Amino acid sequence: MGAVTEFLHHLPHEVRRVGGSLPWRLGLLALALVANIGFYLPSVPGPSGIPGLDKAAHLLLFAATVFTAGRLLAPRRRFPIGWVVIVAIVHAVLIELIQLLVLPQRAFEGADILFDVVGIALGVALWAGERVFRRAAALHEVEPVDEELVEPPQH
Repeated sequence: MGAVTEFLHHLPHEVRRVGGSLPWRLGLLALALVANIGFYLPSVPGPSGIPGLDKAAHLLLFAATVFTAGRLLAPRRRFPIGWVVIVAIVHAVLIELIQLLVLPQRAFEGADILFDVVGIALGVALWAGERVFRRAAALHEVEPVDEELVEPPQH
């Protein structure tokens, strides 16, 4: 439990260190998690009859959830993104089992799990891409040079 407390204590500093806002990251993750509630409703929210809309929702919501969780929990290497992936995969299977066992209007669909996994991969790719982008941007930042201290070139 001490490791978790220490991790949470250092998290705001680490988010600021990599160039982010803790409230924004928390807010985006909360929004993604609230959107996941739709998977547990008795009927599919939104317009029905549009082919592929359910699969697109699975893919996009899982990508957004993994990306935002990674941005918040793994701004640096201290918290491995693998834990986010494991929790997301368990969540994907749990959704379908609950729909099978508890929600008679909904059905277990293996294709939904497949789209969840593709969304998880997309979320991890976006998370990794952002880290590479931020690291490259930090390396290319140039501090201003005091021109009075720079000697003019000699010809």
